[in-house]
Amino acid sequence: MNPEQMIADLESRAQQLQQRSQQMQEQIQQASSTVTSPNEAVTVQVAPNGALQHIEFSPVAMRLTHVQLSQLVMQTVQKAQIQAAEQVASIVEPEFGGTEAMDFLRSFIPQQEEEEAPPPPAEGQVMREVSWNEPAPKLQPRPQRPPEDDEDGFGSVLR
Repeated sequence: MNPEQMIADLESRAQQLQQRSQQMQEQIQQASSTVTSPNEAVTVQVAPNGALQHIEFSPVAMRLTHVQLSQLVMQTVQKAQIQAAEQVASIVEPEFGGTEAMDFLRSFIPQQEEEEAPPPPAEGQVMREVSWNEPAPKLQPRPQRPPEDDEDGFGSVLR
C-alpha cells in the first residue's frame, strides 16, 4: 500500500471517529430518565449523570406519612438514576463494548435495591412517625424539691 493511500485511510478513519464521538456526546447530553413511583405519588427526572433535575408530587403524596414519602422519593430517584446510567452505557456500548473501559463504566451503575413499598396510610391517618406505632415510653416522675433550708429564719432567697 502506498503512503498517500495509508494517510488518506487514516484521515478518513479519524474523521469517522470524530463524527461518532460527536454523535455520542449529543446523545449523552440528551439522555435523561423520568420515573413515576408505582402509586403515582412521586415523579422524578434525572440528568445523564444522575443529578436530580425535577421532582413532582401528586395529591396522592399528601396521604403518605413523611417517612413513607421520603422512602418513596429515594426509591424513585434511584430507579431513575439506574435508567439514566443504563442509557449512557447503551450509547457508548457500540464503540466500547467488550473492553475494559466499558466494564469500568458499567461498574459505576448502581444496582437496584429491593425495598418494600411503604404501606398505605391507615384511614384518617395524618403525619405520624413510624415510632408512634410503638407504646409511649413511661415517663419518670419529677424529682421532689428538697425541703427549704430555714437556718436563718428568712426562708429561701430565690422566692
